[in-house]
Amino acid sequence: MTGVIEVHVSFGTETVRAGRLYSHQRRGSESASFTYDDAYLASPEAYQLDPALPLVSGILQTRANQKIFGALSDCAPDRWGRKLIQRSERLRAQHSAATPRSLGEFDFLLGARDDLRQGALRFRNDEDGPFLAVDEEGVPELIELPELLEIAERADRQESNFAELKRLIHAGGSLGGARPKAHVRDRSGRVAIAKFPSAATDTWNVTVWEKVALDLARAAGITVPNSELIKVGDLSILIVDRFDRDFENRIGYVSAMTMLEAADGDQRSYLDIAGVIEQRSSKTSQDLLELWRRMAFAILASNTDDHLRNHGFLHAGGDSWNLSPAFDLNPNPSSGEKELHTAITEFDARATIKNLIDVAGFFRLDYESAMTILREVVDAVSSWTEVARHHGLTRSQISEMEPAFVHTESDKARVVTR
Repeated sequence: MTGVIEVHVSFGTETVRAGRLYSHQRRGSESASFTYDDAYLASPEAYQLDPALPLVSGILQTRANQKIFGALSDCAPDRWGRKLIQRSERLRAQHSAATPRSLGEFDFLLGARDDLRQGALRFRNDEDGPFLAVDEEGVPELIELPELLEIAERADRQESNFAELKRLIHAGGSLGGARPKAHVRDRSGRVAIAKFPSAATDTWNVTVWEKVALDLARAAGITVPNSELIKVGDLSILIVDRFDRDFENRIGYVSAMTMLEAADGDQRSYLDIAGVIEQRSSKTSQDLLELWRRMAFAILASNTDDHLRNHGFLHAGGDSWNLSPAFDLNPNPSSGEKELHTAITEFDARATIKNLIDVAGFFRLDYESAMTILREVVDAVSSWTEVARHHGLTRSQISEMEPAFVHTESDKARVVTR
């Protein structure tokens, strides 16, 4: 079976058709192909949507075992959104006494509402049809957080009904990651992400500790989106700005996984991401220094969930893609030596200060400059207990998280930066 949809790109307030995406499903396998429109190829604003989609005429095919191009996967739902869509389909089938449909990548891609989709890509069936998925409901306001939290908790426990799942899909089906979340409008009216606690999986106060990490990262000189904590009863919800929106204008976004033409579960290194910056960034030196600073922070704050989907790039015009703000920063309190998801050197993922210093030259840093940056990160992260108390974490919660911030490598960092 082959399906086809139009792929459009937003440039500020204007949207143009870039080409057509074809889905191929046969005998349990799935792949995709893409063709650019001649008019798009002739446009001075045209840029390749994905490293695997160069600006050429003709049919472009996904690589072996790849179901959909990376840039399109980046604007489709990830684990949380997919779970909502799959459960909704099962409940729909039960209600109508039918067999649940087997959902493919097209179903997930078009299951996300158009106005909240990540990045600048949009989709529709034909030039006269609406952009998919159509949604007449507005984005929830902050006042609706208690209701959304209650529904998300039931969905997390797999106890929600069909109407509740549809409500969450409307509010958060386009979002990535595994944790419960939804879109809301913040106090200024901008679209933001509300991250909810998960009673089913959390073993510590994840949302508050993520806020602590975001504040520490900003103090360390790292670019992060604006965020705030909102209390609903005894629970804390983290509200984080969308950095792929300039109010209503969409900004192109792709993950590092897409830029490196990798797949989920693949490990690459920070040197690989630095290579993308060297080739694509319009502010190469600034982005390289920022990435090295983020590595230092990941080591000192035990941010070990730094997989390739948790690094991203924003389109900066033409062929340029600049490093996006840092996001999904979560300290890991497990004891002992830690490894990062994204390796520091080509073959070594150990989160050590030695590895960090050894690669400094690849980020255009001499030893003295590297020590200056590392000292700034050390000083910022050392305030972790004060920031944690500021956000209401208790003495026992702080003690539980101590191994994330006080460890052998943090001691080494303090020694080398004296």
